[in-house]
Amino acid sequence: MTVLAVGDEVDERLLGDSPPGSLRDVRLVLSCGDLPADYLEALANRFQVPLLYVRGNHDRYYRESPPPGENIHGRVVMVGGLKILGFEGSPWYNGDGVQYTEWQMWWRVQAARPAVWKARGVDIVVTHTPPFGVNDGEDLCHTGFKAFRPLVEALRPRYFIHGHTHLSYTPRAARITTVGGTQVVNAFRSVLLPVEARDQLPA
Repeated sequence: MTVLAVGDEVDERLLGDSPPGSLRDVRLVLSCGDLPADYLEALANRFQVPLLYVRGNHDRYYRESPPPGENIHGRVVMVGGLKILGFEGSPWYNGDGVQYTEWQMWWRVQAARPAVWKARGVDIVVTHTPPFGVNDGEDLCHTGFKAFRPLVEALRPRYFIHGHTHLSYTPRAARITTVGGTQVVNAFRSVLLPVEARDQLPA
């Protein structure tokens, strides 16, 4: 299955009259947040495939005007044989928008554990913010969540897909960082990923 992951900035190529041929095989769209709802609606209409999303720190208006698709914050959702877990928001830095303290996010990760165990693990984790120390920044706003590290180290999903840390901020920043058996992917603008479902158990 080819998965299209998007985040943070609109990628005009995805909606152009002549989109790249590699997009023909897209079977799932994942949004990592901070994108206009009408853009996500346009993607859903263009590809006619399931769209799953989490909110970014700037997506507070989704409450009144949500995009199409399914909000997967704190939930495990199955699509095409893939088990996908999501978490919204950024670290708390000024209280405006979708922000969480480290403690608040830790509780949300713990609350999702029963669903993860019931699903016997996950194939993909979708978040707005990266894990601490992986593809993150040094400022308060862009530091990764420490609560996400166990999701990478214990669950070992095939992909951990995030947004928030724009690749344009740091030109030498990595798009993909491998941690154990997991590829931590920065979905800034857009990225295509081949994903195969697999059975797995949490450690």
